[in-house]
This record gives sequence, structure tokens and C-alpha cells, in this order.
Amino acid sequence: MNQRTLYRISHLKFNNSHHIRRKSASLKVFLLIFFLFSLVITQAAHARRLYYAEEFYLYVMNLHYTNAPLERNIRFMQWALKAPFDNPVRSLAVITTEDEFKRYRALFRMHVNLLIIDSYLQLGRRFDKEHVYFFNLWYAESLKKSFTIAEYYYKIGLNYWEETKKFAEEGSVISGRINIDEWEDELHLIQTNELDYESIIQSRLEKLESRINSVDSYLAKF
Repeated sequence: MNQRTLYRISHLKFNNSHHIRRKSASLKVFLLIFFLFSLVITQAAHARRLYYAEEFYLYVMNLHYTNAPLERNIRFMQWALKAPFDNPVRSLAVITTEDEFKRYRALFRMHVNLLIIDSYLQLGRRFDKEHVYFFNLWYAESLKKSFTIAEYYYKIGLNYWEETKKFAEEGSVISGRINIDEWEDELHLIQTNELDYESIIQSRLEKLESRINSVDSYLAKF
């Protein structure tokens, strides 16, 4: 067997080996893609869009409430207010009578409205300032825009307070008590005026108006 024949045999073996490795790598990539695709399909098959009020509420409270953007929390809570309630056997409280279910629904909506108010107040604080010092006025135009946004959020929170009081009143006329102490305590605080977001928000708006006037006075000089 001459040298040229040996070279051809060696070259053929190399090509075959290289071809096999390429096919093996392609097969691995195909299997990986197939596995990932199957996983996505399986998860999608088991997934279900949120539908009931309790589901929207729990999605925020149990999974993402502490870390999620406030705007998203508000959006889910707003959906919770519009969504139908689940069967009483899957309620967040122990429900045994129709009256308990009526009280539960009223207090649920009262509580969710309170959460929305709190979120709007947090958003407002991001654009508000407790004090406006002379050196802050170097950025008077930006301050004015920021204060306008804060005012907008505070006023929206005030609108939700009216809804909160409505559902608190609706729940209070139904005798009994549900086994969610936090909601019952909130109802008591509202009924006794110990919790009054109208006073809280109006106070913030008055102080904010004073700061806006200071900024406007400064801008009027130029």
C-alpha cells in the first residue's frame, strides 16, 4: 500500500469522524430545543388566566407585593375590584352563611381600596418633598412638574377613599364577623374615624399647595 493510498484512507477516516461528531452535536441541539419547547407547551397547558377577585389579590400579596412596581400592584388591585368572587368554599375567610359571604365581599373591597390608596400615597411621596430649601429652587421648573404629579396621585387616592367608605358602610350593616381580623380592625377604625384618609390626604394637599406657591413665586421673578 503506497503513501498516497494511506493518505486517502486516513483523510476518509477523519472526514467520517468529523461528520459523525457534527451529526451528534446537531442531534444534541435538536433534543435540547425539543425539550425546551415541550416544557413551554406543558406549562402553558397548565397555566390559566387570573379570573376571580381573590386570585388577583393573592397574585399581588403572596408573590410580588413587596418587590413589584406600585403601578402594577394598583392595576391588579383594580382588576380585583371588578372581578367576580370565587365560590365561598375557596374564599379567603371561612364562610358558612350567606350573610358572612356578603360581609366578606364588602370588607374585601374595602380592604383592596385601602391598599390602592396606600399605593397612590407612596407614589405621591416619590414626587413630593417635605421641605423646599433655597438651593432646591435652582431646579424650580423640575420641582413644579414633580409636585404636579404628586398632587395628581394624592387626588386619585382621595377618590378611592370614597369607595372605601361605601364598602365599609355596606359591610357594617351586616351582622356577624368574618375570621380575617385585619379587615375587621380596618372596618372598626373607619367607623370610629380613627382611620380617615380624607384628612390625611387633604393635609398633604394643603402642604403641597404651599410648596407649589413657593416655587411659582420664585419662577415669577424671571
